Formats: sequence, structure tokens, C-alpha cells
Amino acid sequence: MPMNQGQFVISMDLELYWGLRDICPRSHYLKHFAVERETIKKVLGLFERGGIHATWATVGLMFFESKEQMLRGIPAKLPVYQDANLSPYPHLASGEVGADEQTDSSHYGLSLIKRIEETPYQRVSTHTFSHYYCLEAGQDSAEFQADLRAAVRAAKRQGIQLESIVFPRNQVNPDYLKLLWPEGIRAYRGNPEHWLYKRGYSTGDSLLRRALRLMDTYLNLSGFHSYTLAEPQLGEPINLPASHFLRSYSRKLALLEPLRLRRILRGMTHAARNNQVYHLWCHPYNLVDEQGRNLKLLEEILAHYKKLQSLYGMESRNMEELSDQILGAAPIREPQFRMSPVVRTGELNA
Repeated sequence: MPMNQGQFVISMDLELYWGLRDICPRSHYLKHFAVERETIKKVLGLFERGGIHATWATVGLMFFESKEQMLRGIPAKLPVYQDANLSPYPHLASGEVGADEQTDSSHYGLSLIKRIEETPYQRVSTHTFSHYYCLEAGQDSAEFQADLRAAVRAAKRQGIQLESIVFPRNQVNPDYLKLLWPEGIRAYRGNPEHWLYKRGYSTGDSLLRRALRLMDTYLNLSGFHSYTLAEPQLGEPINLPASHFLRSYSRKLALLEPLRLRRILRGMTHAARNNQVYHLWCHPYNLVDEQGRNLKLLEEILAHYKKLQSLYGMESRNMEELSDQILGAAPIREPQFRMSPVVRTGELNA
């Protein structure tokens, strides 16, 4: 689908501790990422001053005012992962989740959600209700559907209509896409086609895959991953694939920081010159750094966008705006859903 200008899309995966719960203890989160909430406010300030449009894909468990509300909001059907550690519900039942946002800032995020809603050009979308893993072994489509509906209900309770989704760990299950449109979800963030990224991320990923993805942060091993948009199909959500992951600052790789910035800026420039989409994403905690180095990097990225806007007419769009643009600018075709086998965790290392 041809476009007249390049499009710069930013999506933020807002999880707080829910997204790290199966990776690290809460004490680690509180020690290293305690300022994530303040970082979010700083990012919103940068976006507002720069006229940046962004989508904030937010875990549904963060929408509640109290633990009592949270417990009432969980779906009747819960995921049955083979790896029980992937489910947040034992954690929720264990007593580690506090009574409300005032006493537990690592699990509740309603005030942050409201801050996002109040900031111009920002949209709240879903990161599923429970940080649901769509490609992990054991879970099924009925459990995902229950999770998605719980996310929609939690957002609607706060007056928010969800229109896009970012799948946790970028685990896109093709068989689940047909469940999105009936719940009002019109767009999702897919993955680049390159084999390093196509199947998303998992704790079971091979060391080789992880090492190559890290190298790709600094050196262009896999391409820019900018793209033109596909024609929409009736009843099928629009795929707005990621182009680049803005990783956390690495002290060990500090000497490579100029390469990291160059990698991103060149990708943006390529998209602007060729009227393509460049979709940058990260978690707010990726921007947490005592010295503010990653926030400074983000400022340089946004300044480069302004140059591209002036030179090539590049536009800033959130996922919802871009999907609106696509749906309004092209005839909609009948969907061609193809049922494919579910990819399980063990297959992600292939």
C-alpha cells in the first residue's frame, strides 16, 4: 500500500513488574528499576514537547485500583502453561501483590495510565491482561480469548477502548489473530520477517539467537526492517511490525553506543526517504539508567525524527492512527486466515 510520507511509530510495552516476574525476583526490580514510574513521566514530557505520537501497550492487571478489584477482574479460564512459573496467578495469590497503588507501585499503574491518557497524541492499548505468552506450551486459544476479554473489560471500566495489541515477548500466534477483531482490536505489532525475530522472544531461545540479536543492535546484520503497508482485509487485524528494539544501556558495551545510535538513525532515514514505516519499540524500564544515558539516546532519536520531518515530510503516528489511516485509505478485502500449527517453546530454538 503506497504512502506519500514516511511514518515514525513508537510503541511502549508498559508492564511494571508483571513483565519481569518470571525472569527476576521483585527485589531485583525494586533495586534496579524503582525509578521506572518517574522515567515514564519524563518520556511523556519528551513526547509532548516533541509532538510525538505513541502507543502504550499496557498489561491489564495494572488497570485496577485495589487488589479486591484485581481479583474480581481475572478471567474464569486461566492459562495452563507447562512451565507453571509463566503464570502470574500464583504470584497474585501468594500475597506479594499489595492492597493498592499507594502501597505497591510495582504492580498497579492506574495513575500512570491516566497520565498517558491526558498526554496529547498518546494512546493506551493492551499488552494482554496477564502478560500472556501466546506461543508457550500448555496454553490454548480459549485461554487467550478469556485473557483478552478480561483486558478489554478492565480498560472499559476506566473508559478506555482498546484498539491495538502488543503480544508479550512478541509471541505472535497466527491462529489467535482471528480472535482480535471481535473484541475491537484492529491492529497488532508483528515481528520482522528475519529469522532472528520472526518467532518473537522466549526464555528458551538459544544462546546463538540471543547473541546475534544483541550484535544486530549495533551492526546491521538483519536489515532496517522498515516497510510499506499491506492492504487491509475485512475482519483481519492490521500488522504493524516492529523495526527495532531500543535496548537498555549496557555499561559493558558502552564503547559501541555510537554504533547503536547510528543503526537506529540510518533505519529511520531509510524509511523517510522511501516513504516507509519505521516502528521503534521498548519497555519504559529499558530507559532506566542512573546517568540518564538511554533517555539522552531517545532525545537524539526524536531530534533526528524532527530533521526527517523537515526534509522528507515524515510523520509521527501511533498504532491506532496508522491503522485508521490504512482502513480509511484502501478497499478492504475478505480475510484469508490460514490455520497453522501452534509453535511451542521448544520449537523456538529451531
